[in-house]
Amino acid sequence: MAAQKKSKAKSAMIYSIKRLEEQLGFKVIERSGYKSKLTDKGRNFIESSKKLLVEYDNLLIKCSQIESHVESYLRLSITGIYAMNMVHPAIAKAMQVFPQTEIQLEREILSGERMLQTDIVDIAIFENIRNKMDFDYKQIDEVNMVLTLSSQHPFLTLPKSEQKIEALYKYPQIIQRSTIPEENYQVGVHNDSLQWKVSDTHSKYEIIVQGLGWGRLPLPLIKDDLNNNKLVRLDWLKDDDISQIYIAKKKNKMKGKVAEFIWDSF
Repeated sequence: MAAQKKSKAKSAMIYSIKRLEEQLGFKVIERSGYKSKLTDKGRNFIESSKKLLVEYDNLLIKCSQIESHVESYLRLSITGIYAMNMVHPAIAKAMQVFPQTEIQLEREILSGERMLQTDIVDIAIFENIRNKMDFDYKQIDEVNMVLTLSSQHPFLTLPKSEQKIEALYKYPQIIQRSTIPEENYQVGVHNDSLQWKVSDTHSKYEIIVQGLGWGRLPLPLIKDDLNNNKLVRLDWLKDDDISQIYIAKKKNKMKGKVAEFIWDSF
């Protein structure tokens, strides 16, 4: 029956099984009875072989990807101040078109350019590009960074004439430290103020909402909180800023089809 399924002669199947048993050093098929059956060792061998066959199939897929310039994986970093819903459609479409490619996603703070330069990622979406010589880049958006604090913050109890930037300095300014520790790049930091450092935008937001500090936050993130008076925009201090958002990749570095697809999506 097995020979018929494989469209092979019975003698050829018997020969192949004997050769396999010689290589393995144990019997795979028990032939002593009327009907041949798997030995216990043969059954264990087949179960183990299934895993190897799956890995072999995956290897063939990866070889095919290499030949067709479709990456096995793509490393992408996105600045923490940029809303993920602006990026999700491109990633979702890439996953649909290239289902075998693994997307490795990093959320970073003030380190996207450095991560790209040191080959930690293949494509980076970050703010305010500085090194324009080594990268291909294009501006894809901008984010209004708003100086804000909780509506319950004691700064707001001061007379309006005393609500100046210098008066904020005795309260903690909440700032985000770079994802890469040795990266000293800073934006919007008042060096004369008391400073608390956090590792991500969400933590910064939570601390400010709780009235424990002040700082700049992305306007799309806090728009609802401003509208319901949970947060107050300190616009009279004129310390807001606009961050240009770029997508960038290294110049003169070969990119596969998935990287090109992500790049062309913006």
